[in-house]
Amino acid sequence: MKRFFFLLIIFFSLQIKAQDLNLEGFSPNYYQTGNFYKGFGYNLNISSVSTLTEKMGNKEFPGGQAHFVAQALLIQKFNKHLTAGLGYGYGSHNIFGLKETENRYLGQVGYLHNFKKITFNHRLRFEYRMPTNMKTGIIDDASILRYQTYVTLPFYNPKEKKKGFYVSASNEAFWYLEGANNGPVSSKNGTFGETGCSEDWVHLAGGYNMGKARVELGYCYQALVRNPKLEVRNLNLVQLNLYINLNWDDLQSWWYL
Repeated sequence: MKRFFFLLIIFFSLQIKAQDLNLEGFSPNYYQTGNFYKGFGYNLNISSVSTLTEKMGNKEFPGGQAHFVAQALLIQKFNKHLTAGLGYGYGSHNIFGLKETENRYLGQVGYLHNFKKITFNHRLRFEYRMPTNMKTGIIDDASILRYQTYVTLPFYNPKEKKKGFYVSASNEAFWYLEGANNGPVSSKNGTFGETGCSEDWVHLAGGYNMGKARVELGYCYQALVRNPKLEVRNLNLVQLNLYINLNWDDLQSWWYL
């Protein structure tokens, strides 16, 4: 938890840099989990980020859909704590008129544990990305390591019932092991000081668990080193998440998304 708040302070403080770009927008996300056979199942995630038009000096940064990503993973649940997964994702990006598509190949491990009513989920994911610059047709590759800590606090007793209100928070740091050189997507431009990461996402939300589905509304913040001058793109997003659980016996498996 100390690491989470340390990173949170660092990335929010980055917003005051003179040449940083601060954007506002909306991010809807759809998550679905299902079980094939005895702990072997899948998860599906479709997400989008749209931003408002922003001016910085005499330059205008047009708004619209900046990112769209759809990905699916096969998940093996070994026990109530440990999972592993492999999958594929597709991305479509429009960074101020610079359009790219992207294939992603994913591998991850997840570990869940509880402290009283609080659920902690840790996810370590490796991504091999192949972005294509739609203007030049050039295909490059990138390797990225991501670590997420996700914390959930229900306002009800999960041992007695499965429905009720809750709050959640997460932090996910990205380390670009090798960056792409053909455009803005997945490029390695620099790192945030001692953390060594090039990108970070923070989310704070409240929601309602309906049993087989849950919905939450909150705030999402991204800090990304956007160019070799170490200028940062800050995203401040209203985030709406919808989770559908088709047939997992243990609802805690949601936290492995």
